[in-house]
Amino acid sequence: MHAIVKNLDLSSKGIWFPITVACVLVLFVLVMKKRNLSWKEVYITYGVVGFAAWFIDTLTGVFLDLYDVGKPSIGLADFIAFGFIPSSLAVIYLNIRTDKNKWMMIALFTVISLLIYWVSEWVGYFKDKGWNSIYSLIAFVVVYALLLPLHKKIIRYPDRKHRK
Repeated sequence: MHAIVKNLDLSSKGIWFPITVACVLVLFVLVMKKRNLSWKEVYITYGVVGFAAWFIDTLTGVFLDLYDVGKPSIGLADFIAFGFIPSSLAVIYLNIRTDKNKWMMIALFTVISLLIYWVSEWVGYFKDKGWNSIYSLIAFVVVYALLLPLHKKIIRYPDRKHRK
């Protein structure tokens, strides 16, 4: 039992921040009015964005060793931070983004994402080792301006009926 608790990495500096942000965002997703997304699309977005966040974190944080989160081992906050924060932000963004407000939403969610990034650094949870805010800014703009709208088009693409 001691090994399991130790592997959760509950003593990492700043662990409270990603856990708090993830809980607040997930609760917000659960209670927000679903304007532009159905529950099925929320479910799909959580899976796709969560997988993409884990994949990119593994590539940039582990293989390229550009940053550390928490302690070098993967802990509870890592699961929560990369599994729920990007997915929740993506769901909220896609739910409130329209063609009329898309540039304002891109700017707003980029700023929100940068604030989460900067506070994670400030509380000591995220440590740069070659990564910096410019890379994050570029990544956030690409995600909000291109990848998430593309994701929404893909999940809404009508299924082909099986032809005989």
